[in-house]
Formats: sequence, structure tokens, C-alpha cells
Amino acid sequence: MKRIKLFYNPASGDKSFHLQLDTFIHKFQTAGYDVSIFRSNKKGDITEAVGKISNDDYSILAVAGGDGTVNEIINAMVKNNLTIPLGIFPFGTANDFAGHLNLPKDVGACCDIILRNNIKKVDIGEVNDNYFINVCCGGLFTNVSQTIDLHFKNTLGKLAYYIKGIEQLPKFRPFALRIESEDTVIEDLFYLFLVLNGNSAGGFERLAKGAAVDDGFFDFVGIKARPFHELAVLFLKILKGEHLDDPNVLFLRKSEFKISCLETEKYFFESDVDGEKGPDLPLEIKVCHRKLEVFANI
Repeated sequence: MKRIKLFYNPASGDKSFHLQLDTFIHKFQTAGYDVSIFRSNKKGDITEAVGKISNDDYSILAVAGGDGTVNEIINAMVKNNLTIPLGIFPFGTANDFAGHLNLPKDVGACCDIILRNNIKKVDIGEVNDNYFINVCCGGLFTNVSQTIDLHFKNTLGKLAYYIKGIEQLPKFRPFALRIESEDTVIEDLFYLFLVLNGNSAGGFERLAKGAAVDDGFFDFVGIKARPFHELAVLFLKILKGEHLDDPNVLFLRKSEFKISCLETEKYFFESDVDGEKGPDLPLEIKVCHRKLEVFANI
């Protein structure tokens, strides 16, 4: 018998997913699936539950939540050698990875996409022995998604990220980085950097023009240290997707990066991975090309 197991985070986004659970159950039971559901109560319990699964247990795994929840289940799947295709229900705040797959925020429509069995192999990233689906970043705005008030985020959505980020600007200073790839070594002062598996992060949808989640490359976007009045102009360019040729931006497209911090203050060593706290620098990042099978609408 065909079997599907859904993992969902009830605290993600506007907390509305549970209102459509019956739609999920009805769709898959009607299609002849045995349906199992796991409700996450705390960080790490999805990891624990996935660790008890083998490849023969289910035909499909599914996850409902934001990029952080998707990150948790993918890490658990890879570390437990699970190759079951994954269906994603985008019910977080930004849902950047789901956006790359053209997935709607509608349970019934996502069910139909899965039932059409349109499976796509996509890249994921490895950073210091952990994995990410969308972005690894550091510097300015790095801890916005980690420190923002949950009610504030759920009320304002993506706008909450921008407001919280602006609060950091007056007290932040640039930091020195060394970026190494197979044929490049660059040292410079930056305000922030992003390593992207796709073209968007944090709701900014045009960060890396031409990027794709199955191209075998990551896109490094670094915002160099410049006077704040120049940064204001640059951020307008970022919103329009016109920033990659700006001299204040370092843009690289590679399959591996090593990023080291040349400062002494511990604050500058922090990173963010898919909206959650990541490892401290240095970061060794590489593409796991087409490592994950997902259901896509592209």
C-alpha cells in the first residue's frame, strides 16, 4: 500500500496550516494512500522522528512549515540516508525554497502537485557537516530571523524582517573576510554575505539572477563596506535585481567556498542557515548536486 507521512510545524507563519489538515487527509486517502501525521512540538523532534524511518516505510514524506522546518527534515533525511521524495507545503514567512519550486501556499494545490508525481532532483548545500536548502549568510541582518518576536513576524510577515534589519544599521560595522574558491582568494571588508542556492532569501526575490536549484553552483553575494548613503542606493538596486554589476557588490558563482573571518570579536563569526543559527566561521561550503528529490511545480 502507498504510504505518506506528513510533518508539520503548527507555529510556522500565520499558524493556519492545521485548518487545512482535513484537505490533506482527504486528498491522499482518496488517492489510496495510508496517511500518517506528525505534529512538531519543539525544535529537534522532527529530527528524532525522521531518525526512526527507513526507506521502505513510506512512499512519500511531506513537510509543512517555513524554510527552517524544511531545513530540519532535510538534515535528518540526509544524515539517515533517506531517499524518499519530499513534498513541501510552504506555510512559513518567506518560503524561499518553495518559491524556487513554484509551490503555492494552498494545501489542496500542493497535494495535486505531489499526486502528479512531478519529481525534481535539486541541489542542497553542505556547510561544516550540516546541510541547507536555501541560504547560508553572515554579517548584518544575520540574526534577524533568530531574534525577531514570533508574534511580530507572524503579523507582518516579510515586512517584519525588513523593519528588524533596519534597526541594526546604526550600530553595525564592517568586518574583514577571506573568501576562497577553487580559483579565487579575496580579502575585503563587508557588511554582509550570502551564499545562495537559488535567487532569493528573506523575501528578496532577485538576489542572484540566473541562479537555479539544480545547476550545481552556489552564488556568493557580498555587500562591501561603504558609506551608508551609498548602501541606501544599493539596496534599491537589490530590490530591482540590478545590483550584481555594482562595484560595491562581490558576486561569485562557484560549487565550493571557504569563508573565514579575519576579526577577533566573536559576534562577527556567527552565521545563519535557512533562518536558524548556523556554525561559527570559518565555513566550508559545497554543493551536493541533485542530492534531494522533491515534488515541484516547474
